[in-house]
Amino acid sequence: MKLKELTINNFMPYKGEQRVSFPQHETQNVMLLFGDNMRGKTSFLNAMRWGFYGNAVGRHLRVIPRINLVNIEAATDGDWSMSIVLKFSEAGKEFEIRRRIEKKSHVSQPKQDADFEESVGLRVNGKAISGDAIENQINQVVPEEISRFFLFDGELLQEYENLLIEESEQGDKIKERIEQALGVPALIHGRDEFSNLLKDARRIQAKDAKKNTELKRFAEQQNQLEIRLTSLKNDLEDLLAQRMVIEKQVDDIDDELKNTEAVQRKKIELERLSAERKAAEDQIFNLNNSQRELLRTAWLDVLHKNMSPMLELIKTKRDNLQAVAETKAVLNSKIKILQKSIDDPTCATCKQSIPQENIQPIRDEISRLRAEEELSIYDPSEIRVLNSKIDRLSVIRSAEEGRRLRQNESSLQKLQVSLIRIESKEDELQEEIKGFDTDRIIRQRNKRDSLKAQQTRLNRDIDEIKASCDKNNKEQDHIATLISKSTGGLGQKSSIRVTMYQELEAIFATGIDRLRDGLRGEVERFATAAFAALTTEYSYSGLQINSNYGLSIIDQAGRVLKERSAGAEQIVALSLIDGLNRTARKAGPIVMDTPLGRLDPKHRNNVLKYLPKMADQVVLLVHEGEIDPDRDIQNFAARIGARYQIERISATESRIVKSD
Repeated sequence: MKLKELTINNFMPYKGEQRVSFPQHETQNVMLLFGDNMRGKTSFLNAMRWGFYGNAVGRHLRVIPRINLVNIEAATDGDWSMSIVLKFSEAGKEFEIRRRIEKKSHVSQPKQDADFEESVGLRVNGKAISGDAIENQINQVVPEEISRFFLFDGELLQEYENLLIEESEQGDKIKERIEQALGVPALIHGRDEFSNLLKDARRIQAKDAKKNTELKRFAEQQNQLEIRLTSLKNDLEDLLAQRMVIEKQVDDIDDELKNTEAVQRKKIELERLSAERKAAEDQIFNLNNSQRELLRTAWLDVLHKNMSPMLELIKTKRDNLQAVAETKAVLNSKIKILQKSIDDPTCATCKQSIPQENIQPIRDEISRLRAEEELSIYDPSEIRVLNSKIDRLSVIRSAEEGRRLRQNESSLQKLQVSLIRIESKEDELQEEIKGFDTDRIIRQRNKRDSLKAQQTRLNRDIDEIKASCDKNNKEQDHIATLISKSTGGLGQKSSIRVTMYQELEAIFATGIDRLRDGLRGEVERFATAAFAALTTEYSYSGLQINSNYGLSIIDQAGRVLKERSAGAEQIVALSLIDGLNRTARKAGPIVMDTPLGRLDPKHRNNVLKYLPKMADQVVLLVHEGEIDPDRDIQNFAARIGARYQIERISATESRIVKSD
């Protein structure tokens, strides 16, 4: 399929009629539509989706109400009409879809979808298709289930990260859409149809078995199992309905929280600053108390400093007197020993008398010592007085109050400066979030956590009921087989039908598994080839697919890369898109909204060189932060067939202008 022309009239930000022609050249197959955020890139994508299928989607694939599709400025002027015209070709045929809504004549101010009338027309090679056949014809050419893989945005690329999480609820949803695009549901519907036929055949078989005494017991068991299965399915429907309600509530809260992410971050920052301010205030309070305590004894520090030299002088004087006393005592001791030698001139060791000539030197030494001893004069009472003074003055001790006061003062000044900074930042943040109900945001976050917990419990209950249904079906099949093989049931039409449908259901179930395995292998092969062209890291050997169609990067040693950067995630997601488009039963153009947001320059260059090869037509809806018109265009300038720019007219109006 090739897109030819899109005409937009009063769709979202596009007031009035605006026309875009898509490139038709085989090699110059890329169209660029530049536009800043909030200017209308996603609306352009939705215009195409609405033109094809009559619905435009927002986050979580939620359908956007019709009243939100009509341009605000046009509606203010009283024009509530909106239309899309799509021209494209497929298999040598020319198609033109015209889809339009306008308010009903009796409605003055539309408020809901029912206030609008929708009309759709389709021409093939200029011939009008009747109303009943239009939707069927469109879906034969461009099946809606594959639209997610040729009309997609950056959010879809991020969703593919969930495919790596086994048994992920979001991953299961994406897997289902992927299998729709690959054609798996055709076999699933066939299997389900035979499952329903098998159930009907079992009922008829049980009814026939009641007529046979030998089989009556089996028939009763079958009836009881049927009753139980009906009850289980009713319970399952209730739980699925509850889960759908909770999912919608979670999605609504997610949308609200996403719109207030900046406010949430500022609220969290405020809470952190509040705790920091409280800690600073507590420190200031404690330091002020410490200052007051230090000031009570600060005089001791002053007195100690003035008194310390005096105390040292007294100690020195006392020490000198003690030294004199000690010297005098030593001299007296020596004199006494020498005097004893004179008074009893007998040697204490050998008991012999000391010669007279040796006595005189002893007397001379005693005289010298007595003279020295007489010079060592001190007053013992003076030492006692000095010791008393020392004891009294030593009581005056310093706790270095002055130094601690200075330290506290320095800390107080720093804390007060920090407190001013914190309070200024708090005032700034308070001003920025003024008008937002931050308490509601917190409540919504808590409510979301509670709903997610409920979701987990519901998922567990749903899995248990599904397991019970499977077990019940197996038991019913077993009883049906027993009836079919028994004497009373052998050869009966109902038993033959049961056996036939059992075998057909098993064939389709096996076929589904084989188809899935084959498709996953094809997707993996194509995605690996794309990844090799897109990545800048050549030490990787390729990609490995899981049952969810999630792709893991494999290194040269065959090991799965555990951690991947945001850029690597986007490269893998683009590789998956390429693999799906090449494997899908229908190929179409690729229209990408914001596909390069998380890529570094080298990866961006690789992607821009590869994108033109992904489809016969590639439409990129980008802002200049993703593709620099001067720097990046050179990577694929030869492949560009058309360039457009979204110009801002006002906050609610944009215009698409063709660039040279």
